[in-house]
Amino acid sequence: MEVNITSRVAACALFPLALFSGTALAATENPPPAAVNSFSDWLYQGELFGELKSMAFFKEFDGTVENKNTFSAGGDLQYRSADFYGFSVGLGAYSAFDLGINDNDPEKTERYVPDQSVNVLGKAYLRYHDYGFDLRGGRIGLDTPFANEGVGRTMIPALYEGVGGTWALTGDENFKLNAWQIFRFKPYSSDTFGKGDAGAPEVDETNIPSTDTNGFSSFGLRYGKLYNARAEAWYYDFDKRVRLAYGGLELPVSALRVGSWTPLWGVQYAREWDADDQVAPYHNIDTNLYAAKLGVRSRNHSFYLSGTHIPEKDGAFLNGAFFAPYSYGIYDTSPLDIGQPLASMITANQPGNAWVARYSFHNDAALVVLGYTRLELENSPGIRYPLPAKDVNAGFMILGYNVTDRLHLELELDYVDTPNKVTGDYHAERLRMVYHFGKIMPEYEY
Repeated sequence: MEVNITSRVAACALFPLALFSGTALAATENPPPAAVNSFSDWLYQGELFGELKSMAFFKEFDGTVENKNTFSAGGDLQYRSADFYGFSVGLGAYSAFDLGINDNDPEKTERYVPDQSVNVLGKAYLRYHDYGFDLRGGRIGLDTPFANEGVGRTMIPALYEGVGGTWALTGDENFKLNAWQIFRFKPYSSDTFGKGDAGAPEVDETNIPSTDTNGFSSFGLRYGKLYNARAEAWYYDFDKRVRLAYGGLELPVSALRVGSWTPLWGVQYAREWDADDQVAPYHNIDTNLYAAKLGVRSRNHSFYLSGTHIPEKDGAFLNGAFFAPYSYGIYDTSPLDIGQPLASMITANQPGNAWVARYSFHNDAALVVLGYTRLELENSPGIRYPLPAKDVNAGFMILGYNVTDRLHLELELDYVDTPNKVTGDYHAERLRMVYHFGKIMPEYEY
């Protein structure tokens, strides 16, 4: 396998540029905001903050697929107005620049990292936050199991145009009702909000094409406490494609706690069926998914084993395989196969079994994630041609470090062993740097 060392060195050497160019933008923590007594106060007493980012992504295949080398540098600039009787405004502009390094051939670049310069006003919304409600309308980010931003995975998040929000059903806000109506979607590297969806664009020969529709609606209940019980139940109506119901539960077993270690167990179930007025290629959808996990965790460590079973159903769409129109299989942030970068049941387009082992460590400065996934896939008619049964083994490692409270560095290493003759066995490396300027905000605000 030929490796272009020169291009890698050139790409990685540019990582510090974003940091040095943005040092002057760093600000000390802002003092508490003054009282908002008028409309002009509402506009002028907002927060201006953002990120400088750079990312390099390398993929090398033993099969016939072209190797991919992609570099991007840029960031985002965010504005949040002060609250005025519960109302506020949010704006977020995102940019990514290729700096002339990337290949002009799209087959040699990674679709999840912009290979060309992109500028987009990604967030522009009106928010109401009071009396337990957190409502937004406009260009927004989402935090739902099967439609979200993919925070921390890309240069520019996946974003949505729509309305909705949450309602805290308890005073501690641990139990919330969610409701969203989404009309348009912006994929990771795009500068356009459109009627399409994510499809499954990154898995060679199992591509579910993006389809133009009127978006989707979603309703959910979510309960959770840090280091304690978590549960959620969701319903999605993906217009002209599929209806999806999902439920998940994770419980610690405090009675079996040993020292700082607490055992935990969890279960998940998903069901998919036909929507109204379906468009191609969706038809005769009949999917069931069952999953269970066992693990143990402490304040800084966690380890778990999980298994997922999707029964094969002859005659059903993809023989009963699970899919989600707005979920990316690579860097999937759904509850299924969570954290696995390059092998997921969501984009395999085949029924079967998945076996997962995960270990993670984190503290205020460092992050370590080690993972292994085995997919035992059954036959599927596929989208373009039949997909035979096969076994896939994938492993990955993520190392993250907070150099300061503003600068985060992250390295990811992946390897996939697959009998797929198109990709062959392949490996990937991802380098990511993020520097926060202005007031440091929660991750979902960027």
